[in-house]
Amino acid sequence: MTISYRTYGYGSEHVIVMHDWFFTSYDAIQPHLNTKKFTYAFVDLRGYGRSRAITGECSIEEATQDILAVADALKWSQFHIIGHSMSGMIAQYLMYKAQKRILSCIAITPIPACGSPVPEEVKGFLEEGARNNDEIAEQMIGLMTSHRYGKNFAELKVRHWRESSSSEARVAYLNMFTETNFVDYIKGLKTPILVLAGAHDSEGVQEDVMHATFGKWYSNIQIIVLEGTGHYPMQEVPIALTYAIEAFLEKTSL
Repeated sequence: MTISYRTYGYGSEHVIVMHDWFFTSYDAIQPHLNTKKFTYAFVDLRGYGRSRAITGECSIEEATQDILAVADALKWSQFHIIGHSMSGMIAQYLMYKAQKRILSCIAITPIPACGSPVPEEVKGFLEEGARNNDEIAEQMIGLMTSHRYGKNFAELKVRHWRESSSSEARVAYLNMFTETNFVDYIKGLKTPILVLAGAHDSEGVQEDVMHATFGKWYSNIQIIVLEGTGHYPMQEVPIALTYAIEAFLEKTSL
């Protein structure tokens, strides 16, 4: 079964776009995309959106195979991959598993290939938020945006998260990005990769962490800090994000 996706644009350069744990929408960037040059495929990972009824392990390997199945369904032999936060991990794994097919990778406020391991008590706290504790989930949103926005922003994101995904998938992906580590597989990969960090993101994914991880592992990397945004630049600074994405894609296109 192929996970759900929708295409946007009609250009000859192909780009697959993955969402984050909170299923943050890319709608705000779409009016600014170059649809003549690029065709974007926005996917819904297992347990999310129109793929909500598709169950599975929600592992890094499974997600990678799902993305390759989408590319096969579209008959895209090569493509660029974009991942946000947890799917930034998936994008890196795709670079390793499908080196001849991935033209470039853009990782937006991403979790590194080493994952984001946390103590058991913190893991339990996050799992409670993923399952049904809205107060904890709202705290997560605040942390990842430096508490720059009002309560309404956090409430809206959490409500969308609950309505658009299954609790089983949310917990499974939490396990994926806190327990997975594939650094040994990706060190030295030459695929062009752009890392976009948010100036107001949480401490664990700020610029210094990106340089200490991505910057040491990949030989063909660019790291850019997006000002005026936390963890969700597609909502917070959509035009700036679009420009950064397409400027990089222009340089790495066929």
